[in-house]
Amino acid sequence: MKTLILTVDRDDDLGRKAKVKGPVIGREGCLDAGVSLALADPEDSDANAIFAAISTYDRLKKDGKDVEVAILTGHESVGMKSDEIITKQFSKVIDEVQPDDIIFVSDGSEDEFIIPIITSRRPIKHLRRVIVRQSKSIESTYYIIMKALKDKKIMRRVMMPIALIFLAYSMASIIIFLIRLSNPSWNLIDPGTFAWTIITLTLGLYFLERAYGIGDRLRGSIRLAKEAMLDAKVTVVGDTLAALIILAGLNFGYEAAQSSTNLVTQFMLFLHTFILWFVFAVMVREGGKTFDIWIHRGEYNKRFWIGLLSTLSLGIIIYALLDYILLLMNAISSTSLIPISMMVATGLIISFIAAMLHRKMRGVNDGDSGMDEPVPED
Repeated sequence: MKTLILTVDRDDDLGRKAKVKGPVIGREGCLDAGVSLALADPEDSDANAIFAAISTYDRLKKDGKDVEVAILTGHESVGMKSDEIITKQFSKVIDEVQPDDIIFVSDGSEDEFIIPIITSRRPIKHLRRVIVRQSKSIESTYYIIMKALKDKKIMRRVMMPIALIFLAYSMASIIIFLIRLSNPSWNLIDPGTFAWTIITLTLGLYFLERAYGIGDRLRGSIRLAKEAMLDAKVTVVGDTLAALIILAGLNFGYEAAQSSTNLVTQFMLFLHTFILWFVFAVMVREGGKTFDIWIHRGEYNKRFWIGLLSTLSLGIIIYALLDYILLLMNAISSTSLIPISMMVATGLIISFIAAMLHRKMRGVNDGDSGMDEPVPED
């Protein structure tokens, strides 16, 4: 049984401070990396974790165990990007070392976020946490706080919410001042209540972004959009047209809802109008993607017609259902069920055609795969 003693520098202090690139495999390499980091920043806790991993390696090696030690490094932007880098490095270490299990040496809870990545490839048989002992004197506590405030990672995580509180309160005060300056009789909301509303809204958006990485996803979407525009992809045009069609559908749906004063009827009228525009937007978007694949790759996605027919049939049936509900509510002037029945029948026929087309395509694919199978000899 071969054991890998592993430690992780998730925020890449090794790369930023000691100019050491991961992964680092072997005692000598890990020792050089730990010394380089300790010389660059003697107070970095990652150096203690590295030395603890080497110490564990030496002890187990002395006992005759088959062990190896390695360091994984991530990225300063801790999150999805750093974890992707760690995953690639871990795969490289696994391929080279071929361990049966892992001893994970950690200097804090942040590095332990990657435990699921490790356990997906190899079991962790022991977790060692390295806690650095500190002096309990007041001077030492003050020194630790001051050093922590100089750490960019701590500043971003701790000071950012505080900064947002002050910014939100000041912005709320400025807004209240400008409103009362232009309209002295304005007294709809108390300034203090308005300020706290802005603060909670700002903090809520901040914590939501931290929890789901909305900023990273938005930057990724912008990057993909730039690449698509540089490659002259039709998908950008299709998505833009689909968005405009959705906006037009919302507008026409809102106008249709104004013909009634009942809230439920308004909602049904809105859906009755909007569903047509929504189906049209989906068809435009999927058509743009299919055309884009055909132009740039020379491939033709036959499944587009199945999706197109399925979407169209579902939209027609939902529209007919809403039409029937509005007829029962006396919200539309039609008095006959014949048009509704014809729409349902049309939707079912289109759905049947899509199912038959899917069956035919699946049969063709199965036939193609069967031609490659060897014929057994007698």
